[in-house]
Amino acid sequence: MTIVARPAREDHMTVSTLTAQDDLRHRVPAGVKGRDSLFWNLILPEEELGLQVYTMVDHNGWAGRQLAVFGPGPEPLALEMEHGIKVPDDQDFDAWRVGGLEIDLPEPLTRAEIRYAGDGVSLEYSYTALHAPFSYTRNPVGCPQWMAIDRFEQTGRATGTLKVDGRTIDFDTLVHRDHSWGRRNWRFPHHWKWLCAQTPDGVGLNAMLWIARGELGVNGYVLRDGEPVAFTGVRQSATYDDDMTQRHLEVEFDDERGDTTTMTMDRYAVVNMPFGTDTTVTEAACTVTIDGAPGHGQWECLWPTSYVTHLAATE
Repeated sequence: MTIVARPAREDHMTVSTLTAQDDLRHRVPAGVKGRDSLFWNLILPEEELGLQVYTMVDHNGWAGRQLAVFGPGPEPLALEMEHGIKVPDDQDFDAWRVGGLEIDLPEPLTRAEIRYAGDGVSLEYSYTALHAPFSYTRNPVGCPQWMAIDRFEQTGRATGTLKVDGRTIDFDTLVHRDHSWGRRNWRFPHHWKWLCAQTPDGVGLNAMLWIARGELGVNGYVLRDGEPVAFTGVRQSATYDDDMTQRHLEVEFDDERGDTTTMTMDRYAVVNMPFGTDTTVTEAACTVTIDGAPGHGQWECLWPTSYVTHLAATE
């Protein structure tokens, strides 16, 4: 499949200028619906584990949190979720407390401290960004409004300790984070692949590939000389298991500088995430190569559940 962004706007380099305020809640006027979400991951191939931390809050202050740890087995090692938590109007992401999850942003857009202690898992996680965040409105194609008003993605480094399944794991590795704001129409796209990957020498990338209203789209970046460079096109081929969980991906990205980045992803761990009616989201922890260099990454797929069910019934 080949995906090519629409022609760049002449002003796309200056469409979005993020400030520290964009790492906090995006308040909306009374009567307007809104939503913020934050995400961090941890991919540890040597431990055969993947982890993600996710929290969200809507315009009325109803919040939730999720922490998932998954491996090669059919069930996650931990999947702790809680929703419908009312948070104070003046609580913000620089000192976020929801359902036992604690997030502090000592330097918004640059540093984060995350702590969680649940029934079967605990986490101490210190994040430091490697570069200025990449805003999706910065890409020539812009940020689709069904996805968000805007979102940013960012490669970084995390150090800390994960305790799960009787194991204590100290880590110091490259990771990924994002922050999205604005309501998402989960059923607008037919399919998406959200990808992030890093190599030990500091190469990092993020990509979102989607099919919506019959149109193909791509957004994201690759780090070149420590700076994010927008993707403008992609060619990709993926394989899946019988249940449509992702298995292997080969992809070539074109960027706005005229360069090409190649990547492969091979799943070693996967988890199905609980979502609403007719939406299936699966997260895969992967070994990767970026331009031939080995690394690690995460590959998310979204499908209509009815489509996955239909394929399973026709095998």
